[in-house]
Amino acid sequence: MNKSIIKDVQVKAIELPLKKQWKISLYAQSTRTHAVLRIITEDGIVGYGEAAPSPAFMGETGYTIELVVNKYLKPVLIGQNIFDVDTIHEKMNFAIYGNYAAKSTIDIALYDAMGKALDMPVYKLLGGKYREKAELSWVIGMQDLDSSIEEAREKLSEGYKVLKIKVGNSPETDYKLIEKIRRELGGDVALRLDANQGYDYKTALLTFREIEKFGLESIEQPVRRWDIEGMKMLRQKLQTPIMADESVSDYHSVNNIIRERACDIVNVKVGKVGGLTIAKKIAQCLEAAGLTATAGSNLEVGIGSAASIHFVASTNIVSVPNDLLLGGPLHQYDIIRNKFQIIDGCVLVPEEPGLGIEVDDDIFK
Repeated sequence: MNKSIIKDVQVKAIELPLKKQWKISLYAQSTRTHAVLRIITEDGIVGYGEAAPSPAFMGETGYTIELVVNKYLKPVLIGQNIFDVDTIHEKMNFAIYGNYAAKSTIDIALYDAMGKALDMPVYKLLGGKYREKAELSWVIGMQDLDSSIEEAREKLSEGYKVLKIKVGNSPETDYKLIEKIRRELGGDVALRLDANQGYDYKTALLTFREIEKFGLESIEQPVRRWDIEGMKMLRQKLQTPIMADESVSDYHSVNNIIRERACDIVNVKVGKVGGLTIAKKIAQCLEAAGLTATAGSNLEVGIGSAASIHFVASTNIVSVPNDLLLGGPLHQYDIIRNKFQIIDGCVLVPEEPGLGIEVDDDIFK
């Protein structure tokens, strides 16, 4: 372990094309810019990290991550031991405020490197294996009604048990969409609606009070990230459980949600909050408060998805089906050579050292 000193940090922003336009209430994209990073130690271990933030959602892009890592984070990382995770986070926070997606790429790479150094999968470094597989949900982006129904049927046939539907642009459109999905697919399919901050409190209350009669698993981020009071009132006045996402963008913001009892579930995104270290800390806070969690996706591909799988495998309260494996299927190609094993709507936990993935190093050329 005393040889596991960081010798170099390399980061690259790459644009990956999507198979079709991805649209939510905040934005629409046909490509996604990913920041891919590798940490190289003096004894030759290579750890990989990845983040795929959208500027409207997180205030970062793959290009800002590239800049932040090279100018602010890399200088404080060189010479550090990969196992000194808290020290590294402290140094990164002193170097630059926020930029949690950039810090996530570092943190994920540290765990990949630590696992390889110890010849063990990452989940063992995070507390051990609580579950053998992670149950998946599938997310249907904004599109026309017929395309939404077709995609829903396809994913249900693949074994997915929960469908997350992007809403938040128009109450009328949302109502027609959920009504048609229920009519076409029946009442047994679990439906999660995600507004991505699309409504103010009053509109959200009127809209979801009408829609929840169709039977919903949960409603995710119905109001603006800063409107904790609005989310709290929706939780009190609606029958459907409320899930927070953008409102928990880092370790400290989870305190606001817990203090106000503003939600029932939190979507903990490893690539959004600062990496595996911070995701585990958030989960511990939620557990102490009696809340549950799910692990979501920012459309990361193989590296980021692998990190989220290990997080779910090692964390007992992440018991709500996860849309962590979204980015890979939505992109035209991935940056890892091996594939995750998916059986009956669940992804198996990799057992190989580190994240358990084989990265295509050609992306750094």
